[in-house]
Amino acid sequence: MAARRRAAAKASGGTTGRRKGKGAKPAKNKKKKALKVKKDKVIKPGPPVEVVLCIVTGLMLIVALVLIDYSNGSQFGEGMLFADHYQG
Repeated sequence: MAARRRAAAKASGGTTGRRKGKGAKPAKNKKKKALKVKKDKVIKPGPPVEVVLCIVTGLMLIVALVLIDYSNGSQFGEGMLFADHYQG
């Protein structure tokens, strides 16, 4: 079949059997919709680093105070919170 196509193309000047290109389509007169402008997302920053460090440091100091008081209460019977937990 390919040989027949080649022979037919040679005989007619090479235009037979080929696709003809489509012409350009006429422009349509449709109005393009205006692109919606996206609003910038406002990034709300969290608390400053100094505030977070102050809170973490305060919590660590309170935990350290409670642990030392527990240690003194359980070993020596002294302290503010755990004085009656003496195990000796």
